[in-house]
Amino acid sequence: MPIRPHLSPLPRLVAALGVAAFLFTLTQASISFAQSTEQLPEANFQRWRPSPFASDFLMVHSSLIDEHLGFNGGFYFNYANDPLLVRHSSGAELQAAIDYQLFADFMFSMSFFEWFELGIVLPVGIGTGTSILEMPFEQLRDEAGLGDMRFAAKGRILRLGDFPVGLGLIAIVTAPTGDTKALFGDDGVSFDIISAIEFNPWGKVRMAGNLGFRYRPEPAVVKNYTMGHSLLLSGAAAIPFFSEDLDLLLEIHSEITVDGANEALSSEERPVEAELGFRYRLWKEPGILEGLAVTGALGAGTTGMGSPSIRAIVGIGWQWVSGGAWAHDYDYGGYLSEIEECPDPETTPPEQIPDRCRTKKPVDSDGDGVPDNLDRCPFLGQPGQVDQSGCPNNDRDADGIPDHVDKCPDSPEDFDGWLDQDGCPEPDNDQDGIPDVVDGCPIEAEIFNGIDDEDGCPDDDPNAKVSVRHGKLEIREQVFFETGKAVILPSSYALLDEVARVLDANPHVGLIDIEGHTDDRGDEAMNKKLSQERADSVRSYLIEAGVESSRLNAIGYGEERPIDTNDTKEGRARNRRVEFVIRGIDDKP
Repeated sequence: MPIRPHLSPLPRLVAALGVAAFLFTLTQASISFAQSTEQLPEANFQRWRPSPFASDFLMVHSSLIDEHLGFNGGFYFNYANDPLLVRHSSGAELQAAIDYQLFADFMFSMSFFEWFELGIVLPVGIGTGTSILEMPFEQLRDEAGLGDMRFAAKGRILRLGDFPVGLGLIAIVTAPTGDTKALFGDDGVSFDIISAIEFNPWGKVRMAGNLGFRYRPEPAVVKNYTMGHSLLLSGAAAIPFFSEDLDLLLEIHSEITVDGANEALSSEERPVEAELGFRYRLWKEPGILEGLAVTGALGAGTTGMGSPSIRAIVGIGWQWVSGGAWAHDYDYGGYLSEIEECPDPETTPPEQIPDRCRTKKPVDSDGDGVPDNLDRCPFLGQPGQVDQSGCPNNDRDADGIPDHVDKCPDSPEDFDGWLDQDGCPEPDNDQDGIPDVVDGCPIEAEIFNGIDDEDGCPDDDPNAKVSVRHGKLEIREQVFFETGKAVILPSSYALLDEVARVLDANPHVGLIDIEGHTDDRGDEAMNKKLSQERADSVRSYLIEAGVESSRLNAIGYGEERPIDTNDTKEGRARNRRVEFVIRGIDDKP
């Protein structure tokens, strides 16, 4: 019986909590809480607040939600250099009121029903320093403490793929757990309301924009600069880069003070910050570490409260990595993404075909005139000596049937009035593997289901989940997978076990094509990749169940071969399927 792994969120939760506890202990060892001073504003100067959700970028939120009961966790360290510049009392030049802030953010989240997600972030200020030795900033030298804990919830409104764009709504409540005297926390509960819109301009490239509002209980004033209620604007992109495990991240965000008490909005009260970074998937194999990724970024901001001249970020957690590949096109110059395929010239108007695709010739490795994407024998053919499939058109017995499909290549076919095409002398018109001379129903194919399989006549079993008929191994149920993945659901194990039993009981059923199909929602290239992965998963299952690997071939067709309309929910459900096509049945003696 094949292994049926099921990854519970509990091991990942335990692992994340263990890592967080260890790192939190290290940070606590360096913490000495700030001394009391009434001259510092009670405010949270930490503007960089990473999202706890797996599908999000850095600070910018995605509209996507993880699978049901998907648990994610991790942490970020971020170092901000000169996050506050003020004018010194003895001069007009700007000086660093805060030299640096070093923070750690510990994050946890869990998703429910693929449309709702909850998260929590615990910030810890590891250190803050200043070189201005005048009040109030002299109190900030080497200070550290807890930050304001954040509780976040995300809900999906529009699902990307079902609609041209994805839309989500995020609510964040910030509790006053931070040390306000060290500029780590607000003096009261604050909250954010943020909307997230997302789209895929092409392939696996993801782009998102956020618009939101931040409420603060009391505005903070430092040297005539006000930080209070504010408007939040941000955008981000994740671009697959060089490797299927690597994304390039680009993010820009701004917080504009809109507090009513602030009459003259200065540049310091509307800072803008941007980061450029990467996210690399460390682990892909199933298990506790599956999906673990490392993130790094560098950024800078304009002059403003909480906006640094340089920001450095590093983190580890279970974050999404789109992955992809970029390859150099030496014929046309520049870098072209492998997921940017040229359109079909037979169905695309000439004016809509990019210039780089107009003269590009398809790859034909063996030079037989059949492109590799259509050639079933891409390295074996010679010009003029192949059939339409690109395989050698050799015919040793001269019966007109090429050797590569002739089951009897040294014995000429004797058609004898029948339309038999298997290449063997014994005619078998219905191609059920039973010679017509002993076939009780020579023009009706046998159904191999354990009921009189030797008489050549179709004997249907209404209770059979699996049967061999009409050149296919037919199944009366669908094979179900986890949403968007190639993981077979346990409800389909019994069906695939029956498929393995039927194949074992009918060894004359030769090579089987396991075909994966999808509906037309989402990106075409991603659908084809998913269908191939699902077909491979079914093949692996059957091999573990005892079917010889040489009898099984997996092919993913994506959305190319629908059997119903994609305009209805029911039609799309029928198009999402796995089929078993028999490529050859051995003759019975």
